[in-house]
Amino acid sequence: MAVTEKRRRLTAWLEGKGIEIGALHRPLEVPDGVRVTYVDHLPEDELRAHYPELAGEPLAPVEVLGSAEDLSAIGDSTQDFVIANHLLEHLEDPIRGLSEFHRVLRPGGVLYMALPDQRQTFDRDRELTTVEHLVDEHRTGCEKNRWSHYLDWARNVDKQGAGSEAHARRLMEQGYSIHFHVWRPDTFLDFYVAARREAGLDFELVSFAGPEREDDDEFILVLVKGTQAVRPPPRSPCAEPAAPTPPATPSLRSRVRGALVRAVRRGSPAQA
Repeated sequence: MAVTEKRRRLTAWLEGKGIEIGALHRPLEVPDGVRVTYVDHLPEDELRAHYPELAGEPLAPVEVLGSAEDLSAIGDSTQDFVIANHLLEHLEDPIRGLSEFHRVLRPGGVLYMALPDQRQTFDRDRELTTVEHLVDEHRTGCEKNRWSHYLDWARNVDKQGAGSEAHARRLMEQGYSIHFHVWRPDTFLDFYVAARREAGLDFELVSFAGPEREDDDEFILVLVKGTQAVRPPPRSPCAEPAAPTPPATPSLRSRVRGALVRAVRRGSPAQA
């Protein structure tokens, strides 16, 4: 199954009006009738200056200025959905970002997130980010570790060798949007459990898809705000009628949800 088919399957959760943050040249294809407002931290001309590698690429039209960590231009409980694709790894404080997503979503609203799998991307030579690191930065600030993140990027992604410190300094002065954090699906689920507890987030994980092919470099989570009344899964308009599933074979979604529920109850990392 191609990555685009996986995305199409999970976007069936999206309906109404919502926002996509940082779409750049790859806005998510959404179902017919869904209205997306595009949010970014810079207007289009400044985005093009910041990302010269996107020269010639069409960009999603920026309608609202804001960042994932500061959506103050958007009111509380006003959005049917938030799309954050390949975004959370760019945030110095992803717990703050999740809190902002939670704030702007209405009860029953959907958070759709795709994240790169460290094993499948240019992050493959970097260390996975620990839950403890993320919680500590959320509580005490990100400034103390900013240099080390840029230096790690210069050494292990841009492969600058002896020139790594000078390269990292240039990127940091520019405020270039690197991947500050690195996850695999299992370590991100550990982080999700910790973030939900740390920030008091009322999210329910309703769908999850890991990499499904060798060329699939992302995993996707769909969360719904409010754990008391989760609506039933949508039927994708492109799906064939499904054959009945034997009762003894739990779905991936039920296994992941069950692992997360057990982890929250006992206060330990989830293992699906």
